[in-house]
Amino acid sequence: MTEILFKRIVPACFALVMVSCGDDPELVAKSEKQKAEIANLEGELRLIEEKLKTMPADVSEELEEVRKEVEAQGAEVEQLEAEIKELTARRQDLQKEFETYRSEYRVK
Repeated sequence: MTEILFKRIVPACFALVMVSCGDDPELVAKSEKQKAEIANLEGELRLIEEKLKTMPADVSEELEEVRKEVEAQGAEVEQLEAEIKELTARRQDLQKEFETYRSEYRVK
């Protein structure tokens, strides 16, 4: 039985291996095209990696701190504007009082 196996199966396997080892021009062209595409993509990948190396560091934390500071300054500006309105109104009241005082006590 093993003799039949070696006489029929081994030559069939050997023939199959020999056929599959042949270089099909279509497959060779496809393989070369894929190799070129792989080389191109590897080049693009290297360029992207270089760009990533030269990018500035992540500044999102600093940006958040600046936003908080801007909000605080905005609140301070609103407070100062309200104080300016109060002082302007007070100045106008005092100016009116002064005008009234001047009209009552004119210098002769």
